[in-house]
Amino acid sequence: MAVDGISRIHAPAKLNLNLRVTGRRVDGYHLLDSVVVFTGFGDWIELEPAQEDSVFVTGDFASSVSTGEDNICFRALAAFRDHGGVAGCHSITIDKRIPVGAGLGGGSSDAAVILRYLNRTSPAPLADKKLAEAALSLGADVPVCLAGIAQRMQGIGDMLTPVDPVPHGHLVLAKAHAMLPTAEVFRSLRESGSGDAAPLRSSEISGSVADIVAAGNDLQAAAMSLSPDIALVLDRLRDGNGVIAAQMSGSGSACFGLFDNGDDAATAAETLARDGIWAVATRF
Repeated sequence: MAVDGISRIHAPAKLNLNLRVTGRRVDGYHLLDSVVVFTGFGDWIELEPAQEDSVFVTGDFASSVSTGEDNICFRALAAFRDHGGVAGCHSITIDKRIPVGAGLGGGSSDAAVILRYLNRTSPAPLADKKLAEAALSLGADVPVCLAGIAQRMQGIGDMLTPVDPVPHGHLVLAKAHAMLPTAEVFRSLRESGSGDAAPLRSSEISGSVADIVAAGNDLQAAAMSLSPDIALVLDRLRDGNGVIAAQMSGSGSACFGLFDNGDDAATAAETLARDGIWAVATRF
C-alpha cells in the first residue's frame, strides 16, 4: 500500500513449527530441516524515496535495533544493488513489533519484504536466482522469508520446498525474557553431543499441524540450558485452555502454543501478558 509516496508493507513473524538439526558442514554451518510458516502478526515497514539511505525504528522493541549500516534493512538495500539490482535511495521506518533475538525471524522478514519491494519497483529487477542469492547473503532465514509462504526449509536455509497443504491454526506467541544469540544456542547443542538427526518424515511435513509440531525442535533443550525461563513460558502455555501443543520457535527464546480456537488463544495471551510475559494471539 502506498500513500503520498510512502509504501507500507507488513513483515510477518516467521514460525518454525518443528526443527531438526541434521548435520554440520565442514565450514561450520549447521544443516537444518524445518517446516516454516508465517503469522498474521509482524512488523510494519515504511519505505519512501529519499536523497540517501536511512533507517529509523519505532515500536515496542525499537531500543534493541541499530539504525546504523549494520541494520539488516540497510544491508538489504546494499545487497540488492550488489547483486545487480537498480534501486534509488530510500528512507526506511521499521515499526518493530516482533521481539528481537527471539527466533521469530523479525529482522529476516523485514529484509525480505524490502528485497521484494525493491525488485517489484526496480527498472531493472533481479532474476529469481539472483534475488535468492541476495537474500541468503543477508542470513539463513531471509530466503524462506522471501518466499513468504509455508515452506520446508533444508540445508543452511537455501533449499526450499512449498508445503502442501499449507498448515493453518491459532497461536499464542510468548517470549522468555532472555535474548538468545543463535550462535550460542548452536554451541550449546554441539557441547551436548547432539546435532545429527534424521530428516523429517512425510507426516512431519504435510500431516496434521499437531503431527508437524510433534516432530519437535532440536534446539529447544540447548536453549533451555542457557535460559531456564523458556521452560517456564512453555509450562504457562501448556496451562492454557484449549492448548494442543507448546514448543519453542527457531533458536528461541520465543515459544508458541497451538490452540483449538481463537478465543482460547486470546484468553491465554491476555493471561500471560497480565503476568508480565510478552504474548500475542495470532494465526498462521
